[in-house]
Amino acid sequence: MSKKNEKLDKLLKSLEKNYIVHKAKDFKEDPKIRTEIFGLDYVLSGGIHQCLGGHRIEFFGAESTGKSTFALKVIAQYQKLGKVCVYMDGEHSYDPDWAEICGIDNDNLLIVNPNNLQEAGDLYVKLIPEADLIVTDSIVSLIPEEEIERDTNEPTMALQARINSLITRKIYKTISNRKTTMIFINQLREKVGQLYGNPYTTGGGRALKHMYNTRIEFRNGKPIDIGSGDKKERIGYEINMKAIKNKKGTPYKKAVVDFYFTGNIDNCKSLFFAGIKYGVVELSGKTYTFKDKKAVGKDNFIKELTDKDYKKIEEELWKRMK
Repeated sequence: MSKKNEKLDKLLKSLEKNYIVHKAKDFKEDPKIRTEIFGLDYVLSGGIHQCLGGHRIEFFGAESTGKSTFALKVIAQYQKLGKVCVYMDGEHSYDPDWAEICGIDNDNLLIVNPNNLQEAGDLYVKLIPEADLIVTDSIVSLIPEEEIERDTNEPTMALQARINSLITRKIYKTISNRKTTMIFINQLREKVGQLYGNPYTTGGGRALKHMYNTRIEFRNGKPIDIGSGDKKERIGYEINMKAIKNKKGTPYKKAVVDFYFTGNIDNCKSLFFAGIKYGVVELSGKTYTFKDKKAVGKDNFIKELTDKDYKKIEEELWKRMK
């Protein structure tokens, strides 16, 4: 052992008595958890990171863009791995039937309904050491205690933001030695008096944006319809995802996922486009090739691919994206 290492170990021992101190090697991650939604895993740079300080993720977007459903899908995947999951239902909108369709085991999911924002902050401090995943739906629906007690016409400017700022500091302190995953669902708000640029922002204050390791924006894309004319029926939407911020990987990655109102998510489109981008699927003119599968035109090629082919494409993609 070198003299430098001896000095470092000596310093560590002297500090450990009174302070929380780690060697840099302690921050090495456990294997990432894949959500089984390829597009989501892709924008997360390989999945949800298991590291000290936790992976703190925000799903934000307009209403009906799949945020809550995708969060439920993540819970289902964590449950399959035997992990403890908590759902903080600020909107009081948890539907056990829909959750079951999304793969949730309702018998093994803890639902908490905080009475106010301060109570939610206290719950985070108690839950983080015990839970592997905490989903909050939604962070802006949690009301400050003072707001509840005041008359409706009394001003409460920036009250929620100030309390959230305190809560984020509590979360930093509590999660520093934990690998808990936290997913916060957030809504879009219009900026007052915004004439140019993006007129939308997320609620809850700026402190929340700083706390998130990763922020993923959800947007509806093209509708998925079957039939034509009077018999035309809408059965789903393309969901566009973009990592606006990602301290755990590469930011600004984009993915498109086919989401159906039955609760099913189709990974095929995400895998196809990622396959072309990373050279797993070869494109020459209008001819697409993957191993022994070859066809002219995108639609014809997609028809040729089987579930086994998509699985092989995914395996090859993760190898190339490491």
